[in-house]
Amino acid sequence: MAIFTTENPWVLIFGVLGNIISIVVFLAPVPTFCRICRKKSTEGFESVPYVVSLSSAMLWLYYASLKSESSAFLLITVNSVGCAVETIYIALYLTYAPKQARMMTLRLLLLNFGGYCSILLLSHFLTKGSARVQLVGRICVALSVAVFAAPLSVIVNDAEADPEFSLAFV
Repeated sequence: MAIFTTENPWVLIFGVLGNIISIVVFLAPVPTFCRICRKKSTEGFESVPYVVSLSSAMLWLYYASLKSESSAFLLITVNSVGCAVETIYIALYLTYAPKQARMMTLRLLLLNFGGYCSILLLSHFLTKGSARVQLVGRICVALSVAVFAAPLSVIVNDAEADPEFSLAFV
């Protein structure tokens, strides 16, 4: 069986381009983490976007394992990279975070793991076949929206702290 079997070559081309773009998105925080390592401080950065992104990548891997098509290969590759990169980010964050932020991040990771296991078990025992794929796919899409919305919390926090900042977005 070939890894990439598709009747339409454009599907493969756009799938590979999507993977490349997604990997670039996963690597976008590299300058931030270089700064954290250089200064040996998280400087008030939050770990939430990285934990949520890890959770999303983990669920997309589960979804890909449920898919029977060859397109699952692209999902597996990009989300394996995502899991590895986000794990490195979280490890660096835990290394340089103050104790309170470290404990918050560990709680989030525990919640992440518990949520992942719950989704895995509930979807396994409560649904079958294509219904399971659809349910997990919908959960993945909802969490992906959360991944891209999580960094927007910085804008909300900045707007609350500086009223003139919020006027720039009106």
